[in-house]
Amino acid sequence: MRISLNTDLAVSSVPRFYPETYTDKVEGFLLVYAPLSEKGLVVLNKDAAFLYSLIDGKRMLKDIWQSAQKEVPKIGFSVIKQTFQDFYASEIIHFGKPKTTLELSAKKIKTISVWLHITNQCNLRCTYCYVRKTVEKMSPAVGKKAIDKVYRTAQKHAIEKVTLKFSGGEALLELPMILTLVKQAKSLSKKYGIETDFVVLSNGILIDEKVAKILKGNNLRVAVSLDGLKKYHDRTRIFPSGIDSFDLVIKGINNLMKAKVPFNVSITISAKNIDGIPELTRYLLDRNIHFAFNFYRENPFVTEELEGNDKKLVERLKKAYQYLYDNPPEYPVMDSLLDRVHFSKPHLHPCGMGHSYLVINHQGELSSCQMTLEKSIGSIDDPDLMETMIKGNFVRPIGLTVLGKTPCRNCQWKYLCGGGCPLLTYQQKGRYDTSSPYCSVYKALIPEVLRIEAKRLIKYGVR
Repeated sequence: MRISLNTDLAVSSVPRFYPETYTDKVEGFLLVYAPLSEKGLVVLNKDAAFLYSLIDGKRMLKDIWQSAQKEVPKIGFSVIKQTFQDFYASEIIHFGKPKTTLELSAKKIKTISVWLHITNQCNLRCTYCYVRKTVEKMSPAVGKKAIDKVYRTAQKHAIEKVTLKFSGGEALLELPMILTLVKQAKSLSKKYGIETDFVVLSNGILIDEKVAKILKGNNLRVAVSLDGLKKYHDRTRIFPSGIDSFDLVIKGINNLMKAKVPFNVSITISAKNIDGIPELTRYLLDRNIHFAFNFYRENPFVTEELEGNDKKLVERLKKAYQYLYDNPPEYPVMDSLLDRVHFSKPHLHPCGMGHSYLVINHQGELSSCQMTLEKSIGSIDDPDLMETMIKGNFVRPIGLTVLGKTPCRNCQWKYLCGGGCPLLTYQQKGRYDTSSPYCSVYKALIPEVLRIEAKRLIKYGVR
């Protein structure tokens, strides 16, 4: 059994590193990333880093104490014990039996995310969009039935939190529908004791002062698409007439800020805007606007070549990261800086598809992913949406994790990327059980993101 956090360490206890632990020096501190840690990145000051360096997997604490006394003669064992308790609590070392991936796979799902595709209509014609534009939209009857079924399913499976994401098309074209469904969801949330989070995905065009106040009054978060400053944004996000949209998006963002609506900017990186990413990063960071990078995904509705060159992608993102490193924000950003890479907790899958994520389209049909909207795996009439979600997992073999991908098994970053988007991997490589097409990008940039987070912790408080 592993030692509990309350166990009093003895002089004979032997601390050990986890395999594939990554370290780096940042501003005189030591960055430590342990792949299986659920505590996140740890930064050690000079004294803690010295004691950490004495671990070799063989020495007992008394031996480490004796070695430490050669450098710090008056150091007491109580300091050694407390420091190593802290290391253990941060999950960067273990005593006895180490934590294993079995503990990750055995974790019960407590949160589900539901993408509600409420309309095919949109006021823009973005060049990389994956949605077929029609006048179809979700009816009140379908919407209400969908919300009811989501909460009944959540209660059945003891889900503690539901995140509802309203999307389209342009979701705000159906703002009255959103408000109706939010009201119903809040009522069911209270009835079943399930926490609920609401997110509206928008291009920002319709967010005037009135809409912003409505969003604020209903406690809705917003994700606004912005792909660059003016010339870059207007290359991809335009009106059907060809008119530019940047100025209107910025007005929408300003209205959100004025009304104090919680929001973030969603950035899709493609060949058309990649050169403007560093400038956009600086613009948003200087205004304290949260943002997230996403990589363009191929889809049947796009004919032009929009995928960027990996070498250029790494180069431009490194330039953006440098500004973040030099000016780290007080809030954590590492989970937003690299598409499909999440640093907060280790995971065996890149996303919730097939186990904690579901898409419901305007007709009440279910899909595994918003990128596969037209491939139904069931409907809201099914008795158990969770069961439909699990059975509808398109990855083969079903249950495949990053540990089942041969190139990924020995990679120290596997619990961060989870092997990358399975749909993209299959599209480009014809199989699921291999590494992501962005593997080289991940390997080049993950250390850079870890350094940004370390710098942030150093500036605002080192653990």
